[in-house]
Amino acid sequence: MSNTSTILNNKIDKNVEVYDDEYIFYQQGNIPVILTFPHSGKLKLNGIPTRTKGVIDPDNFTDLLAIAIIQCFNCVFCCCSENSDCCNSDSKNSCCTNTNDDGDGKDNCCRQPTSTTKNTNCNTDCQCSCNNINFDSNKIDYQYGCPRPYIVYSKIHREMCDFNRNQDNAFEHPQMKQHYNLYHGTIDRFIKQIKENDSNWNKGRALLLDMHGQSDLVDYIVRGTRNTTTVTSMLNHFGNDSLIGPNSIFESLVQQNINVFPRTVPQEETTNNGVIDKVDSKSRFFSPKPALAKIELNPYKEHPYFSGAFTVGNYSSPPYSIDCIQIEVGSKWRSNQENRTTISKALRSSILTYYNSFMK
Repeated sequence: MSNTSTILNNKIDKNVEVYDDEYIFYQQGNIPVILTFPHSGKLKLNGIPTRTKGVIDPDNFTDLLAIAIIQCFNCVFCCCSENSDCCNSDSKNSCCTNTNDDGDGKDNCCRQPTSTTKNTNCNTDCQCSCNNINFDSNKIDYQYGCPRPYIVYSKIHREMCDFNRNQDNAFEHPQMKQHYNLYHGTIDRFIKQIKENDSNWNKGRALLLDMHGQSDLVDYIVRGTRNTTTVTSMLNHFGNDSLIGPNSIFESLVQQNINVFPRTVPQEETTNNGVIDKVDSKSRFFSPKPALAKIELNPYKEHPYFSGAFTVGNYSSPPYSIDCIQIEVGSKWRSNQENRTTISKALRSSILTYYNSFMK
């Protein structure tokens, strides 16, 4: 992205830890959010037979989605303060040309905002409107001050290794162990960094989003928390609003015209015969059953196929115990560049809305 380097040639952050080989990519973040992509790989290694157990189909185009999200979070035209209008500009050369230095050594259009109000012209959780995302590469110059999640994604085909399974079931060839260990070892290390940076990490201030693709609800983003059991910290400290409120990740997506399922949080209630059933009589939203679902869905519960697998279960449990959500992106939003751009920008805005509302 040479144009951003030209504009901010003295604002490049050279201290970001990045690893990128033909098997795994990861980048260090500066906000307590981790995005993982376990089924994004296309690489089939010579001499490694296809796994004989478990699902082997990849989540198509999630590798390109990962790259778009990486680029979108680093877009200098989205990383600006309320004193700049560059968020609303389509010009590749408009941002940072009208700076308002307040003595902190950073151009205001590239520093963290002092306000999280949604109605300002420019904020870190505003909708990205830039047009210079490089979809061909995850190699970027990290801009100083841009809020950025930790990201880990696999480039190895699911036929070889399923990174969303425990080690005993993830692969069958011993050569895959080193890649599995690097992938999950990096997640382990990033969680430790987040905890070291914030002693209040266990108060809803550490979040892992496990990114997937699904083709059941093609134009929906499907939430998986094992019916809220993997997000106990956020719910205990911030209540249901952190998952279904207006500043939650999912309702922020809805506000950007992205369909989400479910839009409810189950509550435990006791029936007359003493049996505990999970229903939702108190949440602010009712989720109608999506008409195009391939199976019958309970609007008060998460999709049974996508409610959360190994990654969210593992990292929401001791010794990690952070909030974890499986996010299943419908095939509509992954299948072409225009829609990947739309959903990447919407996810960026929604994640930062959540971060500014609940994690700062």
